[in-house]
Amino acid sequence: MSVTKIPPITMSKLYVGNLPMEANEGSLRQLFADQNLSCTSILIKRGGYAFVDCPDQSSADKAIDKLNGFNFHGSLLIVEPSVASGKRRSFPESSMPPMQVGNGWMRAAFR
Repeated sequence: MSVTKIPPITMSKLYVGNLPMEANEGSLRQLFADQNLSCTSILIKRGGYAFVDCPDQSSADKAIDKLNGFNFHGSLLIVEPSVASGKRRSFPESSMPPMQVGNGWMRAAFR
C-alpha cells in the first residue's frame, strides 16, 4: 500500500490588530509594499483587525519583525501569527473559565 504525502503548506497567515478606523485593504496593501513585504491576500474585519496571507514563513517573519509595533496612521499595529479558530487554547485546571450554575458561578473541572 502506497502512502501519499501531503505537501507542506507554504503560505503563512498573519493577524494584524489595532488597525485605525480608516484602514482598508488598499492602505494595508500599500503599507506592505512600502516596507518591501510580500502579501497575497488581505481580509479586513470589523473591529480593527485583518488577516494577511504571506507567500511563505520567511515573508511572514519579516512582516512581524517590521510591522509589529509600527505606527500606522496613529495606531501601533499588533502583527503576529494567526491562530486557527478551530484550535482553542486549553486552560489549565486552576485557570479554567468559570461557568454559571443556577444563580451562582463555579470553576469547571472537566478534563
